[in-house]
Amino acid sequence: MGKEENPNMSRGKKIILEVVILLVFCALVLKAVELWTGVNPLDNIFKRKEALGSIQEVAAALTEKVDGGADGKVTFFIHDIPEEDLKNINYIMSNLNGSVDSFQLHPKLFGLRRIDFTVIRSDNSYVYDAYKNGTPIPGDRVLAQRLLIKVERILKDTISPTMTEYQKELALHDYLVKNCQYGSGSSENDNEFRAYGALIEKEAVCNGYAEAMALLLSCAGVENKYVVGTAYSDRRTISEAEKKDEKRENHAWNQVYVNGTWYHLDATWDDPAGDFEVVSHAYFNMSDELMARDHSWNNEKYNICPDMQWNYFYRERAYFESSSDLDRYVTERVTIQPYGTLECAFGKFELTDFTLSGLSSIPSLSSVQYSTVGNFNFTVLTLYINQ
Repeated sequence: MGKEENPNMSRGKKIILEVVILLVFCALVLKAVELWTGVNPLDNIFKRKEALGSIQEVAAALTEKVDGGADGKVTFFIHDIPEEDLKNINYIMSNLNGSVDSFQLHPKLFGLRRIDFTVIRSDNSYVYDAYKNGTPIPGDRVLAQRLLIKVERILKDTISPTMTEYQKELALHDYLVKNCQYGSGSSENDNEFRAYGALIEKEAVCNGYAEAMALLLSCAGVENKYVVGTAYSDRRTISEAEKKDEKRENHAWNQVYVNGTWYHLDATWDDPAGDFEVVSHAYFNMSDELMARDHSWNNEKYNICPDMQWNYFYRERAYFESSSDLDRYVTERVTIQPYGTLECAFGKFELTDFTLSGLSSIPSLSSVQYSTVGNFNFTVLTLYINQ
């Protein structure tokens, strides 16, 4: 007589079998959904805490990836972010070491969407690696090879090993401002947004200026950071009242580490256009407080710039807090060289028609024109002097 099967055990096996079948069915359904939409629904559930909620968060995450050497597919999960914003991601993220070539946006599931970016390593990254480590640049990266030759030539002609960090920064800043002009920002010419445009084609927008400064400073051994933020305008001086109506625009500049302290450096806004195209230092090593007059950035993402100790005008002893000291300095300098341009800065007083009265005592002067950048706390004065 055979052994009878325990009814409870039989029922247990049946339940297990049903559970297995259900799990297999669920797995097949999930796989079918993934094949159809390109998205695994479980990912959308378990990745919820990692999902990015704004275009700024996406830009920061992508920047971290490309700075880490990413080259190829990069995947994120996002909440509702307009596709038009995603198309403009390269204008928001730091493109110093790489940029987005394309992206694929998958259907929304459970309130989240998966997005696959294709990122490409930048010419700057190849150039820096070749300059510092001797790593050969791939044969198909022709622009990077040309950029390396240019960077080597600039550094050889512009700086020397005996220079301080400040001197290297100043020399490279002045070279860039003298040898590059602001471009139109045409979407048909991507080079204007790159260091290649600034250094080879000598025409760039703010991204190109900032990339060029970052690349040159890095190769010269000066620590720096590429900054992405916004600016009120390109007029360089804006009142508090105007700020209410002024539209912010995406902007890029640099932070530079000099003698143990971080400072802001905006080479783009130091390259003024117009009748008097001279090298300005109005945004050379600025503190957070003064930079925030017309620039805005994520304070948590970037370094604190606490003081003006290594500001250009402080170091060149050309900053004054009394009108008589400013008048004396300008008069003495113009007497020695009564032509060309003179740049200085002042604070804590207003510039009036009587401030530079000493110039009237110089008989060789034909005319003096001037422009100002800044406000009551810190104003840069540039004089254009004719014999």
